[in-house]
Amino acid sequence: MMEEKEKIYAILKRIESDQPVNQEVMELEAEAFADIMEELTDSRMVENIKISRSGSGAVTVTTAGIKLTRRGLDFILLKESGRI
Repeated sequence: MMEEKEKIYAILKRIESDQPVNQEVMELEAEAFADIMEELTDSRMVENIKISRSGSGAVTVTTAGIKLTRRGLDFILLKESGRI
């Protein structure tokens, strides 16, 4: 199981290289994927993510038009330089 920072890094790298980001390619449960994407949005590392949770507990993450922010790029640089 990948550590959270590793998952975040993997997602940010996929966005950076214009690869699809979804729960299937990331091999995560819907809820876990939504939680990470929500964290990325809350920490302002990415933009243009829509997360909707229904009353029944179903969760949908829409990543069309997802973009890295300066903060997301900084995370990648810090990770690649071994500082996090």
